[in-house]
Amino acid sequence: MFKKILMLVCIFNFLSSCEYKPIYSISNKSNYRIIITDLSGDKKFNKYIVENLERNSQKNSTEIISIKINSKYSRKILAKNSLGSTTDYQARAVTKFEINKNENVETLEVSEKFNYQKISDSYEEKSYEQTIKRNLASSISQKLILRLSINK
Repeated sequence: MFKKILMLVCIFNFLSSCEYKPIYSISNKSNYRIIITDLSGDKKFNKYIVENLERNSQKNSTEIISIKINSKYSRKILAKNSLGSTTDYQARAVTKFEINKNENVETLEVSEKFNYQKISDSYEEKSYEQTIKRNLASSISQKLILRLSINK
């Protein structure tokens, strides 16, 4: 009986002393301002990336990070049926960032891809592809933001 109580107290002690801190908590919030100096590549894709970066930029910060963005978005055919019509696509986005932070220049290349099936309605397919583009841009910008917060 004493061993069970002692074991229970030890387990409770170990679990309660563990410090859990979410990655995106307020105390981890980065304090920098992002300035986009150059955009090249897919315009719509770049627009989505810039929107995500502006959301995480602090306007009143004294620390300034300037970024050049070069993106490439492509969609390639993965599979066709026996009639020769396309059934599967792969959306791929490659973005190169040139980060200038405190006179230190760093380059970062982030690549994301997503496989999806063809939709019979062309309007729905274009809308779905725009959603995929937005999600890929969000994923890429989150990776950049995470990289910027790690390299404080």
